[in-house]
Amino acid sequence: MNGRYIAPMLVLALLGCKTSNPSEEFVQAEMPVVKTAMASEMPFAQRLTYPGTVFANRESNLGAALPGKVERIRFSEGDKVKQGDLIVELSDELLIQAEVENQALRKDFERVERLKEKESISQMEYDHLKAKLEASDAKTNMLRKNTRVYAPFSGTIVERMMEEGEIYFINPGLDPGYSMRSGIVRLMQLNPIRIEFEVNEKDLTKLKRGLQAEILVDAYPEKTYQGKIHSVKPMLSTLTRTAKVQVILENNLGELKPGMFARVSIVLPNQQLIFVPLSAITRLAGTGEEFVYVVEDNTAKRVVINQIQTLGNNVAVTGIKAGQMVIVEGKAKVQNGSKVDVI
Repeated sequence: MNGRYIAPMLVLALLGCKTSNPSEEFVQAEMPVVKTAMASEMPFAQRLTYPGTVFANRESNLGAALPGKVERIRFSEGDKVKQGDLIVELSDELLIQAEVENQALRKDFERVERLKEKESISQMEYDHLKAKLEASDAKTNMLRKNTRVYAPFSGTIVERMMEEGEIYFINPGLDPGYSMRSGIVRLMQLNPIRIEFEVNEKDLTKLKRGLQAEILVDAYPEKTYQGKIHSVKPMLSTLTRTAKVQVILENNLGELKPGMFARVSIVLPNQQLIFVPLSAITRLAGTGEEFVYVVEDNTAKRVVINQIQTLGNNVAVTGIKAGQMVIVEGKAKVQNGSKVDVI
């Protein structure tokens, strides 16, 4: 054989010996290298935060059941009053007329009673006059009640809705967010005070009466107020799918005022939660679904999770168990069911 053909044939023979299993070498080269961390169970007190509004603990627009001229308002805006204090006096012309008529009827009835004892008048006449006196008594008492307005509870006069000399009519107030009832003055109980906020149905089962609440307001950004959940409304709005929650707290210094914006944080009781590094969580593009890759026997499995609370670089989640290994680096090269090389 010619010598010039021998050298190429030897080269081809040597190359054939080195590529005995090409498919195995391809798998080894393509296996993604990933780094993992362990999902850990730790005690944690979850904190839920909501925007809220400050309201008076009690509120009433004070007025009368009948129209009349406002003769005197005894208190100014900002004055504190006690339960039972006389707040407003209205014109009493009708009351004076009713009292005069009542006194005349009472005298007539006393004479008729004496005649009745002597059997000088019939039972019908006696009953008729007695009914007129009772009706006069009721009318006089009604007018007496509606010419004097008293405080139903202790509080602060926050607004004079009318002034002395004006004619009071029964018209609803038009101040959105507050009582829409008719009135001459607006009375509010500002200590304690009430915070209201809305809760979605997902969080509703977590909130109970008596849970501790922390409140922040923009007027005093460095100060935290403490209160407790007073009530959770047992129904949801059909429009917003939320329920109203009320927090009651002391307001001894009068710093919190109705209408203020508040941030309410509810601290839930301690519970054992599963934490994973934030870097382990991936969101499926185009959806709100989040997942992690759990590695078992060098195989990556995609597991859907729900975030509960973020704590620094760790996140409390549901959907996985403590002790499972999750991928924190190299996720971009991994698919569900991929074999991975863990470092």
